[in-house]
Amino acid sequence: MISAGLVALFVAIPLIYIFIRAVGANPEDWQRLLQTRIWKLLGNTLLLTFSVTTGALIVGVSMAWFTERTDLPARKIFRWLLAMPLAIPAYIGAIVHLAMLRPRGGYVPQFLANLFGQEIFTPSPFGFWGATFILTFFMYPYVYLLSAAAFRSLHASLEEAARTLGRNPLQTLFQVTLPALRPGLTAGALLVALDILAEYGTVALLRYETFSSAIFIQLSGRYDRSSASVLSGILVALAILFLWSELRLQGQARFTQVESNWRPASLFNLGKWKIPSFFIVLGVVSISLLTPAIVLLIWSMQALLDPETLSKVFYTGSQGFGSYIWNSLWSSGLAALIAVTLSIPVALLAVRYPNRLSQIISRICQVGYAIPGVVIALSLVLLVNRFLPFLYGTPLIVVMAYVLRHMPQAVRSSESALKQLSPTLEEASRTLGRTSIQTMFQVTLPLILPGLLAGGSLVFLTSLKELPATLLLRPAGFDTLAVRVWAWATDGFYVQAAPAAFVLIFISALPLYFLLRREQIFR
Repeated sequence: MISAGLVALFVAIPLIYIFIRAVGANPEDWQRLLQTRIWKLLGNTLLLTFSVTTGALIVGVSMAWFTERTDLPARKIFRWLLAMPLAIPAYIGAIVHLAMLRPRGGYVPQFLANLFGQEIFTPSPFGFWGATFILTFFMYPYVYLLSAAAFRSLHASLEEAARTLGRNPLQTLFQVTLPALRPGLTAGALLVALDILAEYGTVALLRYETFSSAIFIQLSGRYDRSSASVLSGILVALAILFLWSELRLQGQARFTQVESNWRPASLFNLGKWKIPSFFIVLGVVSISLLTPAIVLLIWSMQALLDPETLSKVFYTGSQGFGSYIWNSLWSSGLAALIAVTLSIPVALLAVRYPNRLSQIISRICQVGYAIPGVVIALSLVLLVNRFLPFLYGTPLIVVMAYVLRHMPQAVRSSESALKQLSPTLEEASRTLGRTSIQTMFQVTLPLILPGLLAGGSLVFLTSLKELPATLLLRPAGFDTLAVRVWAWATDGFYVQAAPAAFVLIFISALPLYFLLRREQIFR
């Protein structure tokens, strides 16, 4: 209980401190921001969140339906390809599509101008529509994975009963199937919405101002911590409102299906729509995976073949390319180890001693995902400067930010693993004379180790891609792959940034592949 309570306190302090600083900010700052910034930022942020969440739901559910419920050609291959964009940070996708589509100098406008002999109008990747397009195609896998799993587990009798009662396939989909998928769809939509609130790199590249980008500018450009605290307090309140709305939306609803004689629903015959459907799915895969991978590969080869570019890639300032990889690996790996370790007492309390207090502690430890990285960075800057000054200017503060931001993933995985472990095994160990500590290390931990590894892999994966917290907290000379990609890309050196981006995606793909295989997402 004490250990779990201390972990909850560790997670809650930054959040509470941000609210205290926001409430205690100078009234003039509140008045100035209310008159000039807050309402515009609120409108921009909510509009982008709504549009991307809606787009991700449409793309994710439709892709899951094509691959799980139809006779789509190559659907088993598409199952993997549609999930792999999770390994690509959205800001890297934005870099690639920006180079492809920007009005002046973009590859697509140049190709069309050469082909037709004159400039041809192409949609601009900047602003609201550009950000919506990019973020939708790099966020939909959250919805896709949950929807695909729900489609596979749905009992065939539900849809058969609807058809027997006179519903056509379209009515059955909207009146029976999608309502049965509501828990997964709601969870996926919440993940997308919270990620949009936290997104910095993509909106900054595409020149669309949201709360996260405004807070970053206040901290890194104007050094106005008071205004940053006010904006952060509002952003955190917005994220918590989203979490509360999701809980209210789910309510006490339960979606249960009888497991006996379970059988999958029959595949829908696409008929004459088979080829068009194939190209629709291929189009989504091309935008979200194939285009970024191919463009980065071409750029990387160009960088490796040009001696001048190669020297800049592998040695910049006081660091070499190997140090960027090492910094990314050890900081993300240490964050994963700490997060998993801290999640164990919380999971044990919540699963083995369920009561209202243990559930509150568990929920507090999972609220970190609702706090954007830029807000966590601000809270740590304020707290560490005041109470732990020896940590400021060290890589450990970056690791601390990763732990706070991504520990919910470790907690959920640890709780899930413990729920699958029968308490009788631990009771048998105690009966045979083992102490509680011995039982923990000799029985419990070895049996839940796969679940702990899954949680650690998730923390590792998301920490690798974390950008705003790393940019704001890193000490001088501490560059990760994400930081170098950002630094080179924002200066317009896309070819120079490509090898680091390619390596970052490759490293991220390894834990993602492990997770998909372990969870038997695609059988």
